[in-house]
Amino acid sequence: MSTDPTTQGYEADPADVEALLDTAISDALEEPDPLIRYTLLSKDLVLYEALVGRIALERARAAAAMWSPGGMSYEKIGQALGMSRSRAQQLVERGRVLPER
Repeated sequence: MSTDPTTQGYEADPADVEALLDTAISDALEEPDPLIRYTLLSKDLVLYEALVGRIALERARAAAAMWSPGGMSYEKIGQALGMSRSRAQQLVERGRVLPER
């Protein structure tokens, strides 16, 4: 379960989670040795936590793009994204300081 307030209202479909597990980490799940399986899964966990962090940054970039000069106000972004004006502003400001991709 996510603790990010900007993802409230979104839920992962359990079937999608299982499908991703089957494709992304099937080698680790099929490892018979529990110590090796634990090590492989630990590496996968670190990798996917880093991926989640990057997705969060890309969401902030998208919010900043909505705000860019001539774009939406913080209030309108908040309404569109289902969050408060102040949370939208925080997200936009986070995205604005990120280096270009």
